[in-house]
Amino acid sequence: MAEFLAQLERSFAPIDAWGEFRRGSRHAAVAFILYSEAGRWMVPFVRRRADLPDHPGQVALPGGGVKAGETAWEAASREAGEEIGVPPARLVPLGAGEPIYTAVSNFSVVPFVAHLPGPVPPFVYDAHELEGGLSIPLERLLDESAWARSASPWQFRYLAHEESMVWGLTERIVAGLAPKLSRALSE
Repeated sequence: MAEFLAQLERSFAPIDAWGEFRRGSRHAAVAFILYSEAGRWMVPFVRRRADLPDHPGQVALPGGGVKAGETAWEAASREAGEEIGVPPARLVPLGAGEPIYTAVSNFSVVPFVAHLPGPVPPFVYDAHELEGGLSIPLERLLDESAWARSASPWQFRYLAHEESMVWGLTERIVAGLAPKLSRALSE
């Protein structure tokens, strides 16, 4: 476990040297949080309410907009606290992935990888923004055969899990982090 976390820290950019947001975009940050449950690495996701203006009804990583005067990591950890009840001080930042831009909502999003050491209390979901949440095993997220491709005219990759679907921006974030996560797991 310790070696996997150390490998991740070596693989990702430092939390204060991840790059820049796309010029003219809205700035956001998310937390890809790893925690251990029954000997497996798990990652919590949130289900956004259907009445939200941005990415309504989607499964997402905890995160949101970066406020004036805060760093992207501070935003990601603050949002994890607000959305799933994890105190920011409990998160151990491991590094940052490449920022991802989504034209649909004009967000430039930097994903951070973090560890939540045990004991892990039950997550408490913010009812103002969320319909709830789910946790997905890391091995399932990294298993290419678990991901499907839609048959609609707008082809997209998705992962069905517990009557939910990871797709869109969240799928792109997971896909961007996956190579380094896979490498760290195999070493």
